[in-house]
Formats: sequence, structure tokens, C-alpha cells
Amino acid sequence: MSGTKDNVNKEEPDCDCYADARTKKTCPPTRNVTHPLPVSPVEPVAPVAPPPHVLTSPVLLQRYYEFTQEEMKALEECDTESFYQRCLPFSAILATLTYTAIKNDMLRPNPHFGSVPKMGMAIFTGYVLGRLSYLSHCDEKLRQLPPSSHLGNVMRKYYADNIAYNTPKPPKK
Repeated sequence: MSGTKDNVNKEEPDCDCYADARTKKTCPPTRNVTHPLPVSPVEPVAPVAPPPHVLTSPVLLQRYYEFTQEEMKALEECDTESFYQRCLPFSAILATLTYTAIKNDMLRPNPHFGSVPKMGMAIFTGYVLGRLSYLSHCDEKLRQLPPSSHLGNVMRKYYADNIAYNTPKPPKK
């Protein structure tokens, strides 16, 4: 016996969230943190002004972006709406068509697995097509976020730089 189990305090709740969790009494708070964003040299990294070498180091010039509540709500709405409005119907239609094609001998079932592989592929294809077909609606929803939203500003800038600029305009009469 190594004795590690006996050294754990029975009154302290066990948290397996992180490697250093054995030293903490509770789990750290869950945060909606995404990829690192570059920090401008004007913006201080710490409350106290950092030394000059910190401002020039590309590794230390990063902070992590946290979604706001409005952004999280918009992303969750995009996720649920795309699933129920597009993925589920597309998957059901493609699965029904595939099953009908197999039963009417238009497609041959697998000798060992039957119709399961073709049905699974039809469902997966419907899921992917449903997500892809809803991208423009999510893009629009994210562009309508308030001006204080970093994600909304990024989406509006991307749309203005790429989509709106490259869209052909109707001919003038």
C-alpha cells in the first residue's frame, strides 16, 4: 500500500476537475474561455505596469476571451435552432429515403450489417447538411449582437470586409 488514500482528508470534498484539485477544497469556477487573443501593447497585462520586455514578448502578449451572457445565449440559440429546425428534419428525410431505397431494391443492404451503415451515413449526412444550411442564420444572429460585444464586432467586420464587399450588386437601370 502506498498510503496515498489514507492521507486524504475525509471532510474535504474530492474534486477531480484539475490536476491541482487535491489542494483545493472546491472545484474552480467554470469559465467560458476560448482561444487566446493578442493584447495590444497599450493595454496593460497586469494591474501594475509590466516591465518593457513583457510588452514586447509575443508569448506573454496573450489573454483569453470570455463570452458575454448575450454571446453565450446567441450561440446556444444557434445550436438548438439549427439542430431542431435543420438537422433533425434533414436526417429524418434522408434516413427515410435511404430506408425506402433499400426496401425497394434500389440500394443493396450490407451482407453482414444490413441497412445500418447506409442509414447511419444518411443520418450523419443530414446532420452535417443541416448545420451547414443554418450557418447564414447564425451569422446574422451574431451580427445583431450589441455594439459592446467583441464577437458581434468581429462578425460585423468580417461581413463588411468579405461577404458584403464580394456580393454582386444588382445592375442599375
